[in-house]
Amino acid sequence: MSPIHYLTTAPQIADAAAHFATLPRIGIDLEFDDNRYRYGRHLALIQVFDGTAVYLIDPLPLEPDMAAGLAPLFAVLRDAAVAKVFHSCKSDILLLDELFGVTCRTIVDTSVQFTLLALEDNNISLGRLIQSELGFEVDKGEQKSNWLKRPLTEAQKEYAANDVLYLFELTDRLIVRLQEQGRAQWAYEENEALEAVRYGRDETRPHLRLAGKFKVQPADLPMFRELYNLRDRVARQLDRPSYMVLSNDRLAELAREPIQSAGELRQAGGLHPELRRAPYADELLALASADLAPDGPLPPDQRRPQPFRRRFGGPVAARAEARETLLTTLKNHLAAGQGAVLANTVLSNRLIGDVVEQGSRAALRPWQRALLAEVAGQNGLEMSSLEEPLNAG
Repeated sequence: MSPIHYLTTAPQIADAAAHFATLPRIGIDLEFDDNRYRYGRHLALIQVFDGTAVYLIDPLPLEPDMAAGLAPLFAVLRDAAVAKVFHSCKSDILLLDELFGVTCRTIVDTSVQFTLLALEDNNISLGRLIQSELGFEVDKGEQKSNWLKRPLTEAQKEYAANDVLYLFELTDRLIVRLQEQGRAQWAYEENEALEAVRYGRDETRPHLRLAGKFKVQPADLPMFRELYNLRDRVARQLDRPSYMVLSNDRLAELAREPIQSAGELRQAGGLHPELRRAPYADELLALASADLAPDGPLPPDQRRPQPFRRRFGGPVAARAEARETLLTTLKNHLAAGQGAVLANTVLSNRLIGDVVEQGSRAALRPWQRALLAEVAGQNGLEMSSLEEPLNAG
């Protein structure tokens, strides 16, 4: 087992960051709490591997100015000269952008590399990747433990270390296999694109996402909205996840059948005690007789576009259908020649819709366009009609 250094102070982190800045690459992972034990999203631990030792960087002792204490490390993450090796990095880089405005440069994601080998049609977990590539199992029992609780247990520290300890060996093995298949450039382009990933969750009407999942009817949506907002305020005050105040299922139920009286409130199940006390109990009861305004239409820039089949007519619809037919044909040829997994990786159904509307230059990476052009040439098909946006035709 490599040495594990547990860092809790700003000077320790600055010294480690100065060391990382001299390296060609580091392995990195984050542990964070996403509304599981506290309200909101919180960074709980940063793990870094330098090729010899693991550094467990504890950000919690740096509060209330966590960003300042981590600034030297963030400078390394922004440094393009130091490659950052992750596994399945999307959640990590979104959290860094959301909480700290940090954009990682020169990302190498072992999940991306494995996906482009097209061995299976789903994202692979780190544990399974270690097992398949290195031939042994690592204990993942601490995955859902409370990473905000201190002190960390030895089991948590070992789990956290294992998340970075094998990243160099994995990426080195995967890149050799990609090179053997002529796909190293594919991985480079996909990893490069990760630098542009930004946190962009629309918080204007967050209740709508949940309402859609629980099939809340339009007539019940205003009540659902107010209950959602009330729950959020209580959760924020208590610093507890929203589900601990009122579960999503119960929220949808109360939107359909609001609590009408103090007697009902006393008997109602599934409510946090704070919802039974003033002022929140009064607000909850007042909702049943309130004249709630409808949401109203979303601003144009926040509306989810309908599928192109519903939006286009006439000659534009004909061009869209022709593009979709050509792309589906290309995907089928690719599946016949190199397998369905690769075909779905190169041209998923979502990407087909994007190419139909945006054109292949905007919607696809260069490696995807080159591969599809090769398949088109082998089968006597012409791709030039796909290059520009649909409305440019």
